[in-house]
Amino acid sequence: MDYGTFFFTYIVSVTVFTVCIGVLAAYNRHVVGMQWFAAAQFVGLVKLILQGLEGKISPYFSSLTANELYLISFVMQWIGLRWFLVRTPLRSRWQWIALGAALAAYAGAYPFKIPYIANLINIPFVAVCGVTAWLLWKHAKAPFVTGARATAGIVALQGAVAAYRAMLTNMRYIIPRETVNAHTDASWLYSLALAAFLATVMVMCELWFLVMELQRELAEQARTDPLTGALNRRSMEEAARRETDRCLRYGHPLSLVMIDIDNFKHLNDSRGHAAGDRALQAIVNRAKSVLRKQDQFARMGGEEFAILLPETNEMAALIIAERVRCAVEELEVPFENVPIRLTVCAGVADFDPAWDWEYMLRQADAAMYEAKKHGRNMVSAYIAYQEVEQLRSNLLQMGSHYVQAACPARYAPQNPMMLYPQST
Repeated sequence: MDYGTFFFTYIVSVTVFTVCIGVLAAYNRHVVGMQWFAAAQFVGLVKLILQGLEGKISPYFSSLTANELYLISFVMQWIGLRWFLVRTPLRSRWQWIALGAALAAYAGAYPFKIPYIANLINIPFVAVCGVTAWLLWKHAKAPFVTGARATAGIVALQGAVAAYRAMLTNMRYIIPRETVNAHTDASWLYSLALAAFLATVMVMCELWFLVMELQRELAEQARTDPLTGALNRRSMEEAARRETDRCLRYGHPLSLVMIDIDNFKHLNDSRGHAAGDRALQAIVNRAKSVLRKQDQFARMGGEEFAILLPETNEMAALIIAERVRCAVEELEVPFENVPIRLTVCAGVADFDPAWDWEYMLRQADAAMYEAKKHGRNMVSAYIAYQEVEQLRSNLLQMGSHYVQAACPARYAPQNPMMLYPQST
């Protein structure tokens, strides 16, 4: 294998990869991981050009700078992969301190031709490969599980090849700049070719991650309301059928809360649809903040929302509904110097195994309209009379004061009850 020919063809292919990754990153700027991949590719390309000029330019560029750029490019790649899997910013500085220390130590010792000094770069490089493979394996989650596990294998192989090349350096090229004599070393060249092949496969893995991310975004858009980020009606129906099936199978409780914003049409008419949109977004965010992770929150249409509460009976659902009502009542939405204040009515119903989920939906909807009839900013449900005092006790422990109001019982056989804040 001719060293010059190998590097020329490799540089051409990496240039193509760098341009492609860069273009994709530019067209998908919200995918932060792709920005890191593009940066890593560019840094890797510069490193490759410098390494290909070994023997023709100063070793401070072809060896020292090239080796440091290679380590930097892999750290960038690790950050990009971490974005796809973890989605939280880097809070610790240890990785930057460790990287800076390795680069500074290598650059400081390089001019003195200290034996085995290449280990200051080789060992951190292998360590970064190990950390990246561990990250990919541990944090693999849908929809990245298959891609992350496959990429972990590729990165582990890259670390193994790097370890082998580090061993060759320690055995044959003790001083880093002596690798210029490795151009005719078959072990050196073939291991370099294997490293190049794995780097090419990594580019394919990066594209795989982008495809999986775009598919995830499309799936998310198909199941959520574009304005508020809440689930849409279709997704709620799917979740409800799934939860009702589980309820029938295991006998677990299930409840539904229907919520409607009071006087929302008046807000749109008086302050414009921009104000209405801002209010919807704020209410959804506030309501989600008081719900559990397993609760399903959906926009059913207009200003009407539904909350599906797995593993929750009607008594607990009433308390959750009241918590949402209070959170919205306390909310002030900044808008054009005059904050928006709104209230909601909520109706609660639990799942009856004798009926389907649509019946539970109608029950909760009917209870919610009863709340609107009785003055708005209320929570309503139909519960058995013997449960009233227990519910009242639970609600009073929350620091709230409630009174009972009579409601028509035509929607359910139980005694109706409506809870609303006591006037002061």
